[in-house]
Amino acid sequence: MMEKPQNKQWNIVKTWIILTVLFLFGCFTPALSGIDGMNGGFAIITICGFLVISGIFVTVIYYKRARQLDQLFSADRPLARWEIGPAAWENFVAEDFSEDKAISKGTFILTTVISVVIGVGLSLLFQDFLMLLICLGIIVLLIFPAFAFPWFRRRRKLRGPRLVIISEQSVYVGGTYFNWEMLGANLHRVSTDLTQGKGLMRIEMRYPARTGIEHYVIRVPVPDDKWDEAHEVSKKLGF
Repeated sequence: MMEKPQNKQWNIVKTWIILTVLFLFGCFTPALSGIDGMNGGFAIITICGFLVISGIFVTVIYYKRARQLDQLFSADRPLARWEIGPAAWENFVAEDFSEDKAISKGTFILTTVISVVIGVGLSLLFQDFLMLLICLGIIVLLIFPAFAFPWFRRRRKLRGPRLVIISEQSVYVGGTYFNWEMLGANLHRVSTDLTQGKGLMRIEMRYPARTGIEHYVIRVPVPDDKWDEAHEVSKKLGF
């Protein structure tokens, strides 16, 4: 059996604790440095105070995630625990990367079209070409994340453990942890696409975002000898 993977959620917790302490120290910088409040001292205190509150919030969230992932790793009987062979894992990463690229490309094209339409409309409305240039600038800024993030995710999966663990409220896939019972998230749909050599389970979760309810599909590789178990997992998750 594969050894217990490292829980990298704790690294995030430690990082944010350090940042929060630094932000807290920043609140006292004006007093320690003799900066007058009207000369930027109040602004420094306000900004650092906001960052302290944000840091505490993020630390609490990731502390809870880290504890839950520890519990998932130590669970005696999760819904499923699959160790994926090297060839099957490479097939999964390739399939996952292909779908990631297609989604990112589609989202980028849609955003580009909307930005151009808005830019042209605002330019005509205000008789100012700068509006279109601003929208085109936004498109340029989106190029890197749209096409680079799928590569980063592919690299992380290739370097991560070839391991899948599924519980009633979360799943761990190749070093990445997802939980659909935090911050308003919920499980929306589970489906299986079982093809010899590249079986997949798709777990779709919903979560609140600034633009409304967003959907995210978690792709999970299923070994050829675990298809029946994958169907059982789907049933236990309510699908």
